[in-house]
Amino acid sequence: MTEVQNFGRQLGDFLGGVFADAAGGGAGVFRPDPQAEIEVRQLLNDLQTAFAEKNADAIVDSLAEEFTTYELTSAEGHAVTITEKAAMREYLDTLFPADGETQNKTVSVSQVLASSTIGLTREDGDVVIARTDGTFEHQPLRASAVAIRTAEGWKWLHWHMSAAAPRFRVNANGVRIPIDVAPAAGTPVAD
Repeated sequence: MTEVQNFGRQLGDFLGGVFADAAGGGAGVFRPDPQAEIEVRQLLNDLQTAFAEKNADAIVDSLAEEFTTYELTSAEGHAVTITEKAAMREYLDTLFPADGETQNKTVSVSQVLASSTIGLTREDGDVVIARTDGTFEHQPLRASAVAIRTAEGWKWLHWHMSAAAPRFRVNANGVRIPIDVAPAAGTPVAD
């Protein structure tokens, strides 16, 4: 099964057949809108920029008033579920890297499917935090989200993120090092 087919199956399961037209089923209510797909992709790009810039205001502003949930598995392995904008702002204060550190997200797969009123996204990627000690912490991830068109434009209704693989850290030479100990940059450590 290809990634696109799997994405379509997941969407079909999630929405209980609403997207029958998109899957060739006939009687669904979904009508693909190429311009809406461009707009939702821009919303996704803006979200990634806001995370990289530690811009909590932009992130919270991108949430719909009807925002339902933000879900992820934390670094400690437990689920985090946020259902209110105020709670999201509090969480963002704990999520961003420390001063002097940067956080960048690379995306290896990004898919967007949208109608004139609803958009769905799927991403595979890696969040990389450049630590002040010269090491780089990686968190491979998968994410999906639902956006809706509002009077103010596209907004996020739901996000879900989960780890695609365990977190790992590398030194300046790209050699893996233990996640809990960060030796000086360039010091090789066996796995």
